[in-house]
Amino acid sequence: MKILITGASGFIGKKVLDKLKNKYGASNIWILSGSRNEREAEDNIIASLEYRFDDNYFDRFDFDVVIHIGAFIPKSSGDANNITASTSNIRNTETLINALGKCQNLKKIIFISTIDVYQEMDEVLTELTPTIPQTLYGWSKLYCERIITTFCTMKGIQYDILRLGHVYGEGEEKYRKVMPVMVKSAIKNEDIQIYGDGEALRTFIYIDDVADAIVNTVELADSDVINIVGNKAVTINKLASLIVNLAESESGIIHIPTENQNRNLVFDNKKLMSTLLSALTPLDEGLRNEINYMKRKL
Repeated sequence: MKILITGASGFIGKKVLDKLKNKYGASNIWILSGSRNEREAEDNIIASLEYRFDDNYFDRFDFDVVIHIGAFIPKSSGDANNITASTSNIRNTETLINALGKCQNLKKIIFISTIDVYQEMDEVLTELTPTIPQTLYGWSKLYCERIITTFCTMKGIQYDILRLGHVYGEGEEKYRKVMPVMVKSAIKNEDIQIYGDGEALRTFIYIDDVADAIVNTVELADSDVINIVGNKAVTINKLASLIVNLAESESGIIHIPTENQNRNLVFDNKKLMSTLLSALTPLDEGLRNEINYMKRKL
């Protein structure tokens, strides 16, 4: 089986690449990359040319499976409406899909999407939640989903749309998200700042579980849309306390008043657990791994 992966140098892509190579052999994994220094797989790198290639670019390849992870992902909430960056997701996916049209043996495309495609609501989110994004980034990913499903339906190719939400773990420090910000503060014995009362609920899923789910999708029998999410909700306050305890930190926890109302983000992951995974990494175990990793980095 010959597999093409995009975004292999990113937070999620690195883990997926390692697991793909372990399962299918490095010689069967190809990387679409803008770098010629993609760790140990240089012979299997295809230059991305910033997605400025034509429809014949993959003529000499015959991929069985494509895992499309590479995309613009906001590093903070302020980036989520970046017009140019969000539009690049659509343009690059279109270029990739057009070039894949020449692959005769292509059997499946796995597209890594986001829970940001869903309507903003306080109810438990499932795969049936209406898709009404609140940001340009969310709209760009939803449009890419439609590009993938339309192409695959026309070609008789299987597709799987994986919508990821609240992924944490080693390597996420480049993002200004609640988890890495809290971990850094705890390691430095600085106060952890929480906006509001800290009682908003969140669910998290560990990076290794996400990578396992993506790799397991390669052999999933049917086309599907699956949320790759945790299902055990924790308040922001409890998360902060857990991080402080695991880091053996002297950090305090302070609350900053805000006019924003609490918004819970809680998921139902029954489909994930019945199709791709049998168990999830406990939050304290995953957090301990991230804290130890961040201590080494800092």
